[in-house]
Amino acid sequence: MVNETSEDKLANLISIENLDSVTKLVSIARRLNELGLLDLVNDLLNDEDFIKELFNQLLTTDNVMLLANLENLVRLLVKLSDKRTVENTIKLIDLINTIGGSGLAESLGAFLGSEDNVKIINEIILNPTLRNLLKSLNESLNLIQDIRINEAVKAAVEATKTGESASTVSLIRRLMTDANVKRGLLFIIGLLEGIGKQLNQTS
Repeated sequence: MVNETSEDKLANLISIENLDSVTKLVSIARRLNELGLLDLVNDLLNDEDFIKELFNQLLTTDNVMLLANLENLVRLLVKLSDKRTVENTIKLIDLINTIGGSGLAESLGAFLGSEDNVKIINEIILNPTLRNLLKSLNESLNLIQDIRINEAVKAAVEATKTGESASTVSLIRRLMTDANVKRGLLFIIGLLEGIGKQLNQTS
């Protein structure tokens, strides 16, 4: 009876399609054994002190958090590999370098390093008046976008280019008959009225 080698037994357990891959693995294992690496690994795994130290190193807080957030890390890497993200990140880094080179970063860091300055900024940000002002400003900007200020200014410039002198009577007539003029005037009056109400509330 022919004694089967370890390689023969392993080959009989797998399909013929995978035989080539397994043979390569066996060859690699044999080479590692010849180099003494398998004995080294075996000795280390049998060393309790080494195993304890290995687990202590692997189970650090940073490593545990890394494993817990591995999915998020992969998603971040996918985002960072996007061409547009890379280009925007490079632009941001260039901007940071420019700010750093100008000395602005040091000035800002020194300013924010003061607790008194940070308190002042917090008071400004948390100020109800400022929040209301920013809210009103945002609403006003949306309205101004709809009005198309540039078109209105262009029309005003064109009107003054004619060089015609307008009498008081003609101006009053336009105020009374021109729907666009009346609407613009009502807008200005409403704006002034709103500002007056706010001033009365704060005084």
